[in-house]
Amino acid sequence: MKLIDRLLEGRNERERQIVIIGGALAIPLIIWMVIWQPLLSANSAAEARLEQRRGSYAWMQQASSKIQSMRGSGSQSAAISGSPQQQITGAAAALSVNINRIEPQSSGRYSVWVARTDYSSAVRFIETLSVAGMTLHSANITLLDSPGSVSLRASLGASE
Repeated sequence: MKLIDRLLEGRNERERQIVIIGGALAIPLIIWMVIWQPLLSANSAAEARLEQRRGSYAWMQQASSKIQSMRGSGSQSAAISGSPQQQITGAAAALSVNINRIEPQSSGRYSVWVARTDYSSAVRFIETLSVAGMTLHSANITLLDSPGSVSLRASLGASE
């Protein structure tokens, strides 16, 4: 109260009314700007994140069902036989993956380079070789400029 008395002291009646009305309008405005508006912004941001995560979850559910259905169609991977290099080239031919280079390494390993393929073909290629009995020692999949296109570098070998 002393602060209000000091603020109004020495002012004429019109100035006192202006200060009182201004204070009465400023207090709710400050409460709105400092407390209520940030809460509303945080709430709308949380709702947007929730919708984004729901969309991602729905996409993951669809992708999961596609993967499960693809696992059931793994009959072509069982037919791949021969030497490790023949298995690699056979799997690539079956999945239309264009291998740029196959390089034999020590201890029965092979380094395989694919310059451009789609992501799902690259994953199916690796899975096919794994099902055929080859061990994946390392893989590097790099996203390329066009959507869904990747390059693949993998180190594969006979199962140990």
